[in-house]
Amino acid sequence: MEKRYSMEWTIQDVRDELARGSRVLLVVRHAERPKIGYEDKTFGAELPLTPAGERMSEEFGRLLRGAADSVQFRASPLRRTVMTASLAAKGMGLDGAEIVEDATIGNSSAFVESELRMWELFRDGRFFEHMSEYFTTGVQYGFAPLATAADAYEERILSLFTARLGIFASHDVFVAAYLHARGVKTDFRRENWPRFMDSAAIVIAPDGSRRYALVRAGLSTLCTGV
Repeated sequence: MEKRYSMEWTIQDVRDELARGSRVLLVVRHAERPKIGYEDKTFGAELPLTPAGERMSEEFGRLLRGAADSVQFRASPLRRTVMTASLAAKGMGLDGAEIVEDATIGNSSAFVESELRMWELFRDGRFFEHMSEYFTTGVQYGFAPLATAADAYEERILSLFTARLGIFASHDVFVAAYLHARGVKTDFRRENWPRFMDSAAIVIAPDGSRRYALVRAGLSTLCTGV
């Protein structure tokens, strides 16, 4: 199957692809949340979205409203990701849509060798340094090897994707790692990190070919919690 690569898109580009008959799966970084304490081993599992995060989730949905005749939602089980997916559905006019909670698109994904070791790695506050090392070398404490993890992650999420448009709410770590592994963006750093509601897109054209893109939602300038 041919695979082609794109760079940065807007949500309008996603709408255009859907109008051309493509299917689009968006692995979306959740909306704005409060800061996570370095000693929180759950990665802020119970943290809700901020009021701004709630608004941007609904706006994300409104920007995609009517773009596809079938939409499915999945979310990492953390409270903020479930809220993001639910409010995006509301913005699309699909309030009450089923939000399937699925740890394999979040902290139990193919990228994670050990969630506890990931926490140990990040608790020193050097998140971006550690992620840069992972992207550069392909290995990192607590993580599975980058290249094989990205392949397994893609296989998993595509096996779950049955609609014209998929909105799978996840986390910045996995959005960035996947896009780096796919060659879409290989210079991630704090300044250009996926912001809240930015996405990794897999575009499946009618001929079966795939393209990949970083979708900048343009709904937040923040890459860390407030």
